Amino acid sequence: MDIVINKKTGINQKLKWALLGIALLSVTLTYAWASLSTSSHSVNSDRLLTDNVSRGNFLITVRGMGVLAPKDVRWLATNVAGKVERILVKPGALVKKGDVIMVLSNPELAQRLEETRWELDELKAQMQAEKVSLESELLDQESAVLNEKLNFESTKLTFEAQHKLLSQGFNAVSQIDHENIKIQMAQNKRRWELEQARLVKQKERVAAQLMANEARVKRIEKTLNRVNEQVKNLTVIASIDALVQEMPIELGQQVNAGSNLARLAKRDEFIAEIRIPENQIQNIVIGQSVVIDTRTSEIEGVVHRIDPSVENGVVQVDIDLIGQAPKEARPELTVEGVIEIARMTEALFVKRPMFAKSHEKGFVYVLEVEGNTATKQQVEFGKSSTSHIEIISGLNEGQQIIVSDVSSYEQHQQININ
Repeated sequence: MDIVINKKTGINQKLKWALLGIALLSVTLTYAWASLSTSSHSVNSDRLLTDNVSRGNFLITVRGMGVLAPKDVRWLATNVAGKVERILVKPGALVKKGDVIMVLSNPELAQRLEETRWELDELKAQMQAEKVSLESELLDQESAVLNEKLNFESTKLTFEAQHKLLSQGFNAVSQIDHENIKIQMAQNKRRWELEQARLVKQKERVAAQLMANEARVKRIEKTLNRVNEQVKNLTVIASIDALVQEMPIELGQQVNAGSNLARLAKRDEFIAEIRIPENQIQNIVIGQSVVIDTRTSEIEGVVHRIDPSVENGVVQVDIDLIGQAPKEARPELTVEGVIEIARMTEALFVKRPMFAKSHEKGFVYVLEVEGNTATKQQVEFGKSSTSHIEIISGLNEGQQIIVSDVSSYEQHQQININ
């Protein structure tokens, strides 16, 4: 007996089993994905850093590294050319005002000083001789005035005597002689007046000549003082009590006028030059309080200057130090500055999670009460300091979050903590 097999029924049966297998596979994958996205990832607790959300006074600060720098720095320069003959101190030495730093030599300048002295002595001798001559001429003129005065007075007496006799009717004197005496008297009076005028002019000339000579002497004296000062400047002395920071010259070196010879930094007076990241500089203003940490001491200070330019992603902020500098203070000493930006009361804050940004939304992993799991939670951040950040929403006081790097498992909504 032949059996007839229905091929169409067999094919439908295989398709049914295939669809059933696909459905089972989909369910399995969905379950596996759900399990993976919830708590399939495990993290060792010793690799986590956590912190509790706190409420209270929140001090917002900005930190930056920097160095101590002298507040008063001066360069010693020379206004004359010379050769470095002696160097008495080296960089790092402490000097007092007036201490000799180095000695230069300039033979031409020394010779000029001697020649100027000779010129001044010669001019003074000439002036003295000319003064004697002028005084002699003045005496001669005064003598001439006196002689003319005597001549006038003599003829005047004669004229008055003759005039008296003639008025009394005596004929001992002729009218002609009387007129001649009258004319002679007038002439002598005029000569006397002219000699007096010459005496005035002579005095004016003597005074002008002496003034001119005095001006010449003063000019030479100023030249001498200037040259003498230049010779004195060949001996370079400290202008303040200071530390010798730098001396960019060598023994025997020839230096030109205006060359810097030594850099002095006033002792015990420093500022701190702190470098702040440019993305935090907008929170800093002049006058804010600062604490400078030298790793040995802490010094209080205030923001004095903010550099207007950005260099290599940082901005320099100068800090005026308050009080006496500590014993370890030295130029270029590495320090850390903590600038106080603001103080907030009743603020909700936590230690700043890695990659958290102020005034932006982000996420954190919040630990459950048991501490075995942590769940991903969206958070809105507010103001931030160097180490802490304000919580605007998303967390409550007392909750514990992970603040270390979570980038390796951030795709998981929940993690297990071993």
